Amino acid sequence: MALHKTKKPAEMQKQASFIESDESICSMKQQTLVDSYFQSGAHAWKEMYERDDLSALIYQQRRTVVLGLIDKLNLPRDSPILEVGCGAGLTTVALLERGYIVHAVDSVQAMIDLTRKLAARLDIEHNIRTSLGDVHNLTFSDNVFSLVLAVGVVPWLHSSARALSEIARVTKPGGYVIVTADNRWRLADILDPARNPLHAPLRQMIRNIGGRIGLGASMPRARRHSPKEFDSLLSQAGLAKIEGVTLGFGPFSFFKRSILSERIGRKLQYILRNLADRDIPLIRTTGAQYVVVARK
Repeated sequence: MALHKTKKPAEMQKQASFIESDESICSMKQQTLVDSYFQSGAHAWKEMYERDDLSALIYQQRRTVVLGLIDKLNLPRDSPILEVGCGAGLTTVALLERGYIVHAVDSVQAMIDLTRKLAARLDIEHNIRTSLGDVHNLTFSDNVFSLVLAVGVVPWLHSSARALSEIARVTKPGGYVIVTADNRWRLADILDPARNPLHAPLRQMIRNIGGRIGLGASMPRARRHSPKEFDSLLSQAGLAKIEGVTLGFGPFSFFKRSILSERIGRKLQYILRNLADRDIPLIRTTGAQYVVVARK
């Protein structure tokens, strides 16, 4: 019988510190890649909401759905709202125009600058507060905001669970959270063998091998969640789901090559969106974006 030497407490503590150090380094690396990516592409993301192609249309639709969900909450004017990952400020400005007091936070200075410029141009900057910040470690006190938004943020985080816990912490009891996730089971990926979620472990293994030999990409990869998995993360953070919807269908491809013209792709997106809105099974859960309203 093999005898296993019991590790001493000091050795265990030392090993744990190494693990924590490795996790910290990975987290810092991911955050650096994300910040650099959005810093250099700040204006491109702003233009995303001005373009008329299908990919841009899906992001525009997401923003429209989020604002519609906010309007349904019927929050009193002057309610304090936190937008984490304010980006170019389009949603922040829409909230200011509705009479809310908005705290806009982003980890990238270029996004903060775009948000402030847009609010100033429309002469509505008096109710906005902006700051650099990290959703994994928000600087606000507990139970501050009537609503917290995190739109297009979760896919870029190194710890979704920690971020959602922080979002829940700063939300008032009875307050709301609207958050989005990239849907792992999006129809456009299911139909493309090169993107199918079932093959994700193999693709990750190939990326890991490439990284070890110096062939890894220097840009961050967005993390995707299934709706069920994301609902579970919200519940663990102390947030009760009220409503959830998926949206965005396309662009469709085969082995990453586009198979539909822009005109046909937009028409198909419209048809599938209507089917999803009618709660048709399978279609209703396979949009590219998962948008959730939850309550603390």
